This record gives sequence, C-alpha cells and structure tokens, in this order.
Amino acid sequence: SSGINAEYGEGLGFNVMGGKEQASPIYISRIIPGGAAHKDGNLRRGDQLLSVNGQSVEKASHETAVDLLKNSQGKVRLVVKYTPKVLEEMESRFERQKASRRGRAPQ
Repeated sequence: SSGINAEYGEGLGFNVMGGKEQASPIYISRIIPGGAAHKDGNLRRGDQLLSVNGQSVEKASHETAVDLLKNSQGKVRLVVKYTPKVLEEMESRFERQKASRRGRAPQ
C-alpha cells in the first residue's frame, strides 16, 4: 500500500498499461521524472495496480483505471504488487502486435 499526494491539476506522475480488454492486469509502465510518484519514491515501473482509494482495479478496463486515477485528488491510496516479469512479457506482446500491424499496413 502506498499513499501519494496529488496536487490539484498535477496528476499522480505515472503511466499505466493493460486492462481487461487486453486480457491483462493494470501495470505502472512509467514513472514520470519529477512527478508526484517519483517524489514519493514508493512506486516503481512493473508494479501491478490492485486498487485505487479502496476500489479494486484488478479486473478493470484500462479506461476505468485511468479515470479513477485522474479523478483522485489529495492523498491517493494505492495498493500495488511488484511483478516486473509479467510487465516485460506484456510489453513484448504489445511490441509484436504493433510490428505485425505495421507489416500489414498499405504501402
């Protein structure tokens, strides 16, 4: 469990990827340098996001998780689990999908 103070309009300072539509958990894919999460120091790339302010995001869509995070202000309580191997597998799957789409695009 980690608590981050989100200043109004500043955001939490990290990006997420994944979601039920991608048959994947929600993961922290990037910590933004100088952002709230970076200053807090408790989150890291590869953390699986389990809940936001007590609301589970384990089976949530990407959009639902992002909306929950964006609408959070003040002290935001996050529950995470560090699973970097799964994030690596997910990223390589996304890269393969992007590459195959590029290969099929009209020239």
